[in-house]
Amino acid sequence: MPIHVDKPDTMQNELIDIVADGLRSNQIYTFRMILKHDYGTHKSEATFQADPAGRIDLKYAKPLRGSYYDADPMGLFLGMKPCEDFAYGGYLRCTPPVPFYYLLELFDSSGTLIDSTYIKKHWMHPKLIRTELEEDFCATLFKPPGDGPFPVVLDISGTGGGIHEHKGAMLASEGFVVLCLAFFQFKYLPQKMEDVDMEYFAKAINYLIDLPFTKNVIGIQGVSFGATIVDLLTTRHGDKIKALVSINGPQVVSDYLFMQENGAPIPHLSHGQVTLEHCQFINGVMCSHRNFQIMTEKLTPETEIPWERIPSDVKIRVIGSVDDLCQPSVHATYYRQRRLKETGHDVEVELVNGGHIMEPPYFPHHELVYAKYQGFYCGYGGEVVLHAKSQEKTWSNTIKFFQKALGNTKKIQDWDRLTVVVPPRKKSKL
Repeated sequence: MPIHVDKPDTMQNELIDIVADGLRSNQIYTFRMILKHDYGTHKSEATFQADPAGRIDLKYAKPLRGSYYDADPMGLFLGMKPCEDFAYGGYLRCTPPVPFYYLLELFDSSGTLIDSTYIKKHWMHPKLIRTELEEDFCATLFKPPGDGPFPVVLDISGTGGGIHEHKGAMLASEGFVVLCLAFFQFKYLPQKMEDVDMEYFAKAINYLIDLPFTKNVIGIQGVSFGATIVDLLTTRHGDKIKALVSINGPQVVSDYLFMQENGAPIPHLSHGQVTLEHCQFINGVMCSHRNFQIMTEKLTPETEIPWERIPSDVKIRVIGSVDDLCQPSVHATYYRQRRLKETGHDVEVELVNGGHIMEPPYFPHHELVYAKYQGFYCGYGGEVVLHAKSQEKTWSNTIKFFQKALGNTKKIQDWDRLTVVVPPRKKSKL
């Protein structure tokens, strides 16, 4: 068969080589990749000219046209876009983190299908232990095999509500214990973010530290307003949190997004100080980045995040996307860096080409999402391929950051990988 995939059964972030051989010399062929999911379909394709030997190697071949533009072994994964059956403004949830099955097809210049195969990509290493928790808080715990002690990370999402496990599962697959924490719009939790109390997060932090197979300090990461939450938590639990990763979060807390502490609203910019006059709607999609940038000018000592309460030994990494339409991520990143340097902290900053949500590698890009909490379509920004390349980079650097700050991890023993992938006939299960 013409298509050869060197590793058809891999972790989501693992590179693979795709080659087509035995083709007609110098003729035109098209690869198409399809990802079918409960939420809808994503697709990419690229057209190539076979070399004189009748071979196309995606590691070296530059597409003539298609979903990506430079030679790249993972180009078809980088260029995935939603199809018509994927809801406008939908978000590709991956909870529980079941594998993705990609159908790879090869067509000749007449459009005739000449070969196809499946590729399986895991979000969760098959030997991880996954446990759902809902007594004192709602979360999913991912644990590598063995007794530990393991470095541990608390993972917090943004205003999408519910629970998102794919990022935590991927991080745990690198050898960390990871707790993915839901905090509103999930099971018995509050429906409104302003009803969430900061004490809720403290329960999860203490739970992780008290586990017999974890160390007595943790790392914490958050994206979007989850990034602001991890800032706030580190100002209150800096004796336990020793590594912080903040991804594209607002640098302020306001009426727009806030929570409670000890039953009262945390200090924030209140009504009258905050307006939406600088928000822009493009084809019905809200772009709020400029509004959040203006809020910096309205901060007071009472409403400022108390950066000075973060101990100087806490390691901090801030990721900002230059094409974020939801948050002023470049402004917010540099603001965080400046304020933290003023209080004696060393801050690692990474600015990347991309939109709002920086996911693990090859998670399909979302340029806009219907924000249930806000009640409108929220623009995220980002060009598909540049965003995807940035996810490769930021993910790798975040793993290195946590390993340096919390301790090295051990590689999990490999599983029995499939040599031929057969897709499931019904809904995948862990």
